[in-house]
Amino acid sequence: IARALACAASKAGQKVSFYMRKGADVLSKWVGEAERQLKLLFEEAQRNQPSIIFFDEIDGLAPVRSSKQEQIHNSIVSTLLALMDGLDSRGQVVLIGATNRVDAIDGALRRPGRFDREFNFSLPGCEARAEILDIHTRKWKDPPTRELKEELAATCVGYCGADLKALCTEAAIRAFREKYPQVYTSDDKFAIDVGLVKVEKSHFVEAMSAITPAAHRGSVVQSRPLSPVVLPCLHRHLLESMSLISDIFPSSATS
Repeated sequence: IARALACAASKAGQKVSFYMRKGADVLSKWVGEAERQLKLLFEEAQRNQPSIIFFDEIDGLAPVRSSKQEQIHNSIVSTLLALMDGLDSRGQVVLIGATNRVDAIDGALRRPGRFDREFNFSLPGCEARAEILDIHTRKWKDPPTRELKEELAATCVGYCGADLKALCTEAAIRAFREKYPQVYTSDDKFAIDVGLVKVEKSHFVEAMSAITPAAHRGSVVQSRPLSPVVLPCLHRHLLESMSLISDIFPSSATS
């Protein structure tokens, strides 16, 4: 998204410089080298402004400062805070940070004047999952039908974009293994026609049983749509239960 922002701003008629850094790119075994790298980064961004500096996994670069924390991290956080406070005189330099652990970031970074806006990218919904599946299967010679993709999107609750990509890859591998099993049992070279490999619904079902989504590893997602087998039996009871819940908790119906 940060790269898309830089490209969209560049298409407006003015080129925007984009700098991407991770914690490993800045940290060094030499004392003071990480602080010098940060200063050089901000100075280069100032010379090539307008520019965007993107810190990926910023919790590894600027963790919460405490007495138990190493002094090198405290110095890096202090240097980063000082550089961000001086952005007003540095011109059009925008900072973007990404993390999966908001609680691990030093609280001083989240105050106004430093990181002013916070955006939460939640897991994709049913329609978004269908679009992601469509993107990853678009270049297939025989892509899945629209009905199959909608069914998979409704079933893959708690899947993120990377999980859906892994699902498509695993399904394609299983279809290839079913069509050409001799590839995995012989060391000889074979003339393979990829166009004969067709990914069916059964391959996606097998792939789902082999993949554990990232969101399911830390917590269990309880909400899941009714399967087509039990839907005719329980659909009426589900609607009655949802109606009672909406009467007791009106806010849940609007959310």
